[in-house]
Amino acid sequence: MPKFRAVDIGYENPLLRMEEARVIAALSSVKRKISGHAPIASLPPELLEEIFHICVSWLYGCLTPKHRLAYTQVCSSWRRISLNSSRLWQRIDLCDSRLADEFLLRSKQAPLSIVSASPRNLTTDNLTMHASRLRSIDVVLFPDAMVHLFSIMAPNLSSLASLSLKVSPVLSTVDLDISVPLVRRLFLDTVAIRWQDCQKLTHLSLRGITPQLCPSLSQLYDMFKRSPLLEYVRLENLMPSLESFEASSRPLIPLLHLKEMVISGQQSIVSALLSGISLATHTRLRLYLSLSEDLRSLLPRGLPYATNHRSTSISTVRLSLNGTHFLRPGVPAWSDDPDHTLFSISSALPVSTRVCSSLDHLLDLSRIIKLELNTGVLQGIPMDDLRALFASLVNLETLCTAFNDLEDLWVVLNAIDTERATSRLYAPRLVRLSFSKPADLWWHFTDRWMSFVLSFVQARLLHSVPLQGIEFLRCHGVSIESTQELRALVPQVIVSDRIGTKSCF
Repeated sequence: MPKFRAVDIGYENPLLRMEEARVIAALSSVKRKISGHAPIASLPPELLEEIFHICVSWLYGCLTPKHRLAYTQVCSSWRRISLNSSRLWQRIDLCDSRLADEFLLRSKQAPLSIVSASPRNLTTDNLTMHASRLRSIDVVLFPDAMVHLFSIMAPNLSSLASLSLKVSPVLSTVDLDISVPLVRRLFLDTVAIRWQDCQKLTHLSLRGITPQLCPSLSQLYDMFKRSPLLEYVRLENLMPSLESFEASSRPLIPLLHLKEMVISGQQSIVSALLSGISLATHTRLRLYLSLSEDLRSLLPRGLPYATNHRSTSISTVRLSLNGTHFLRPGVPAWSDDPDHTLFSISSALPVSTRVCSSLDHLLDLSRIIKLELNTGVLQGIPMDDLRALFASLVNLETLCTAFNDLEDLWVVLNAIDTERATSRLYAPRLVRLSFSKPADLWWHFTDRWMSFVLSFVQARLLHSVPLQGIEFLRCHGVSIESTQELRALVPQVIVSDRIGTKSCF
C-alpha cells in the first residue's frame, strides 16, 4: 500500500478541491442546459407566475404544508419569478412567526390575508404597520391573544372585507368591541363585536354567543335590512331576548339573494327569527330545534318564502322520526345531496306525529307525487293521522318506505276513503312502491310482509289502478324466484340485496 507524505497531501488537496469545484460547475451547467430543454422552461414568466399563484391557493387546506417555499428553491429562474411576485406572499400564517415576517416583507404592498389554524401564542407586533393592507382575517386564538391582536390593529382595518374569528373553547364570549363596517363576510364563533355597525354583508355566521352579548332580534333584523345582498346565513344556538319584541309590527325584510339559511336554537327564537323575513323560492332553509308543538306554532304564516309554497312545485316529502325534508322536483329517492333539499327540520325530540298532523299547513298535499317514509317513522304516527295524510295525497304516485312496521300502512292503503262524496281508495294514483333498509338487510321481510304486498297489488288491480313498479332493496328473502307471482301482475319488479344500491324511483 503506497504511503503519502504530509507535504504531498498538503499540495494535492487544494488541487483536488479546485478540480471538484470545476466538475460541480460543469455538472451544474449541464443540468441547466437539460432543464432549459424541458417544456416548462419555454413558458413565459407571466404564465409561470400564474401557475405559482394557483399552487399557493392549494397550500392552505386541512393540513399544514411542509414545503411552502419549495418553488423558490427549484432554480434561479423560478426563484426570481417568485420573489418578484408579491401576490404569492399575501397569506400570512401567524403560527409561524419566522415565515410571517418574511412573507410580510415579500408581499410588498399587496393586500394581505392572515390565518391561524391553532390557538398558539402569537408574535403580532409587526402586523400593526401592515394592518391597512389586511383584506381577510381567519384565526383561531386564545381570548387574550384575540383581544391583543385587535387592540393593536382595529383602528387601521380600513380594507378588511372578510372576518372569521374563533376562540379556543371557553365558557364566556369574548367582547372585542370593534367596528368593522366594511366587512362583507362575517363568521364569529364565541366572539362579539359592535352589531349596530354590521352592514352590506354577503355572508353571516354567528355561533355560541352568550345571551348578554348576543345581538337582539331587533339588531339581527336591522343587520338583515342593511344587507339586502346576503347569500348565506348561519345562526347557531343564539339566545336573544324575546321581551317587548313584535315582529308583526315590522314589514317583512326580503332576502331574495339568500342561497342558504341555517338556524338552530329554541323553537320560540327560531319562530321569531323567521316571522320577519321573506326568502326567495330557491333558498335552502335548514332548521335544528326541539319541536315541542306542531308546524303551525313554528311557522304561523307558513313557509317564509316570497311565493306561497302551497302553490309551488315541491313534489317530494320525506318524513323521519326526528324531522322532515321538502325536496326539489326530480330528485331520486333517498338522496342525501344537500342541494336537493329545499326545506328541512331536524329535531332532538321525535316529531313524526306533530309534523304529519300539520303538514297541510305548509304544503298543498294534492301536489305531492312522492312520499318517503324513513326508518321508524310509522311507529310515531297514530292511525287517524296516517289515514288523514293519505286522504290528502290524492296525486301520490311513488311511495318509498325504509325499515318500518308496515301493518298500519297496509290497513290504510287497502281501505276505502268513505269521507269523500265518492268513495275511493287512499292514494288512488299510487303506481310505484319501494322498500329498503339503509346499509343493512331488512330481515324477515318476505316472511312478514310479502303476502301483504301481493294482496295490495291484487286489490289495486280489482279497482283498476294497477301498479307499474315495485323495488325491494336489501329485503331479506326476496329474490327473483320468490317474486314470480308478483311479476305476473306488475310490469317492473326490481330486486337487489347489494349494500349501496340506489333506488330507481
